[in-house]
Parts: sequence; C-alpha cells; structure tokens
Amino acid sequence: MRMASQSFSQGSRSSTKSRGRRRTCFCGERPVLRTSSTAENPGRRFWGCVNYQFGREQIGDGCNYFAWAEPEGQDPQIQRLKNKASSLKQEQQKAERKFALALAVGILGWTMTGLLLYDRLN
Repeated sequence: MRMASQSFSQGSRSSTKSRGRRRTCFCGERPVLRTSSTAENPGRRFWGCVNYQFGREQIGDGCNYFAWAEPEGQDPQIQRLKNKASSLKQEQQKAERKFALALAVGILGWTMTGLLLYDRLN
C-alpha cells in the first residue's frame, strides 16, 4: 500500500491492542485517526503515527505506523449508507403508522358524520 509517496507497513512488534489496533505506535505515541485521500482508498480511515505529516516533512522520528481503522473489505462509506438507509426506513415506517392512524380517524369521523346525517333525515 502506497500513500503520499511513502510506503506504510503494518508493524509486527508486540504491544497492547485495543479493539484490533495498537494503543501506541512504534515510537510510543498514541496513533491519530486520519482519512485517506488516495485514488485507491478515498475516504477510508486509518490510524497513523502522530509524528508523520503527509505532504510535509516528517516531525521528529516518525515510525510510519499504519493500520486501517475498519476491517479489510469493509468500506466505511458503504456502512454509513447502510446506516442512513436503516434510519430512513424507520422514518418511513413511522410516517406510515401516522398515515394509517390519520386515515382511520378520518374514516371514523366520516362514518360518524354520515350516521348523524342519516339519523336527522329519518
């Protein structure tokens, strides 16, 4: 994987892990969450060394730590769209329930009005 003309490697050094990612990079700092802007992985989030600056000079002795934030094959944009679709479906179901209630009240009111008119005419 190449990003910003630098090669990143997933380290094999041992460390404490939290939810599948390291708590510290190889230089002992906490990794920062970044977003890829490459053509191969647009918008995909990853954890990287805090001492590395893309497109600029490296700050200190950055270790080039790199790890994807999402499991391989899981596109974050797809997950966001799935969440949005689920939210919209819930909103639609809520609107349908309100419509059904309003329709029932309308039919009941129309029926009651009809019965009252019928009673007055007879």
